[in-house]
Amino acid sequence: MANAALEAMLGSQRAFAVAAAGCGKTELLGQLVADQRLGRQLVLTHTHAGVAAIKKRLADMRVPHDKFHLDTIAGWCLRYGAAYPAISGFRPNAETDPDWVAAYSGAEKICRTALGRRVVSESYNGVLVDEYQDCTLNQHALVQALAKCVPCRGVGDPLQTIFGFRDDPIVPWETIKSDFEVLHDALTEPWRWRRKGQNAELGEWLASARNELEATGQVTIAKEAPVTWVSHHDKVTAAQIWASTCRHVGAADESVAAILQWPRNCQALARWLGGRWPVVERFDDPDLPKLCQRLAKADGPTACAELVEFLAERMTGIGTELGPIVEAIKSGRGTSRFRKNREFAAQLSALAKEPTPAKALAWIEGILFRQTGWWLYRRECVSQLREAIRHCNGANFAELPDMVAAARARARHRGRPTKRKTIGTPLLLKGLEFDHAVLLWEPDHLSAQGLYVALTRGSKSLTVVSRSRNLVPT
Repeated sequence: MANAALEAMLGSQRAFAVAAAGCGKTELLGQLVADQRLGRQLVLTHTHAGVAAIKKRLADMRVPHDKFHLDTIAGWCLRYGAAYPAISGFRPNAETDPDWVAAYSGAEKICRTALGRRVVSESYNGVLVDEYQDCTLNQHALVQALAKCVPCRGVGDPLQTIFGFRDDPIVPWETIKSDFEVLHDALTEPWRWRRKGQNAELGEWLASARNELEATGQVTIAKEAPVTWVSHHDKVTAAQIWASTCRHVGAADESVAAILQWPRNCQALARWLGGRWPVVERFDDPDLPKLCQRLAKADGPTACAELVEFLAERMTGIGTELGPIVEAIKSGRGTSRFRKNREFAAQLSALAKEPTPAKALAWIEGILFRQTGWWLYRRECVSQLREAIRHCNGANFAELPDMVAAARARARHRGRPTKRKTIGTPLLLKGLEFDHAVLLWEPDHLSAQGLYVALTRGSKSLTVVSRSRNLVPT
C-alpha cells in the first residue's frame, strides 16, 4: 500500500478513494483506523460479510479495539435510533422487527439535533464508510448529517454497485463526486493477486477485463487468458456440469466459491453437490416467519409435517426418509413399524401428541447432530429457528414469531462464518475473498456490476462455465 493514498485521504476531511476490486480499499481503511493522527473512528459498511472482512484486517494489523467501532450502516442506525426514540420516531421493538428506511431517516434526525451532534462528536473523531457506491439516498443523507459533526471519508467503486431498493435507490455517482473530494488514482495496483502464493497474471487479466467491460459492455475470455473456461453444452443439464466443475476446483484445504445469479439455482447446485457445499443466504429469508405463523396455529400432526418440510427444503435426505413417518402420523397410524430412523419417528410421535417447543427442539437437535447421511446446506434459517425455539418458555408456539425476530437481530450483530466451500450470489458474496472462484453463467445474465463482482472473488484461480466465451451482461 503506497503511503500516497493514506496521506491523500488524511489531507481532506471529505476524501473519497476510488479503487477496483483487490486494489487495497480494505487495507486503506485499516491504515486509516490505525493511524495515530486520527482518533477513534466509526467504521461503517453494508453487510456482515464486510464487517467480518474489516474486522479480520484490523485484527491482523493489531489495531486496538478502542480505536474504532465497526458496524453495518443499518445496524448502527437501528441501535442509535432506538436509543433516542422520541427524536427518531422509532416504534417499540424496532430492533427485533426493523423498518430499515425508517431506521436511516430516524438516525439522521438525531444527528441533525444539538444532542445528536454532541453525542457523535464525543464518541468518534471521524467516520469511514466502506463500499460507498452501495449507499442509498437515505444512507447518503445520514452520512451528510454525520459530516456536520466529524470528518467523513469513504472508499468505493462504481463498477461494484449491486445493491439497491425500489423505495430507496442508490445515490447517483455524480452526487458522490460533488459531495466528496474524489481521489481517482490513489489505489490502482491489484494487490490481492500480487501477494505471495496468489495469481498475479489473473490480477492483470481482471484489470484488462474491467477496462473491456467498461468500454464495450462485455467480457471476452480469450484462449490465452489465465482463466479456465468450461463449455456448457446441451448434452448434460446445467446443474450437472456446474456440480462436476465445482468438484474439480481447488485443493481440500483451499476455499472455493461457486457463484450464480439466482438463489433457487444456488440451492439446486447444493443438492447436486450432496449438501456438502452450504449456500450463503440472506438473514431475513421470509420463509421462517411464515413457518412460525403456521406453527403457532398448528395441531400436533400438522406441526410435525411443517417442521419436516421446512428442514427437507434445507437438508439432504430428510424428505425421502422421514416423509412416510409424517404421513403415518397425519393419518393416525402408529410409527412403531418404522425400524429405520426409529429415534426420530418416536420424537415426531411425541411432538404430534404434545406440540411443545421443547419437543420440537429435541427433534431438530437430533437431526442436526446426526453424524452421517444428511447434510444441512441452507443453514441460516435453521440456525435461527433452533435458537428461537430454545428461547420459547411456553407450552406452545405462540411466542415463536417474537423469538425468531429476536434471534434474527442477534444473528445480524453476530454475522456469519464463511465455509471453505460455499455457494452464493454476487450480492451475498460481495466483499468476500476466496482462493478460487467458479462463475456459473446462467442464461438470464448478471448485470455488468454483478459480473465484475463475481469475476474478482478468487485470488488464485477463476473458472467460468458458459455457452460462449463472450459474457454479455444485461
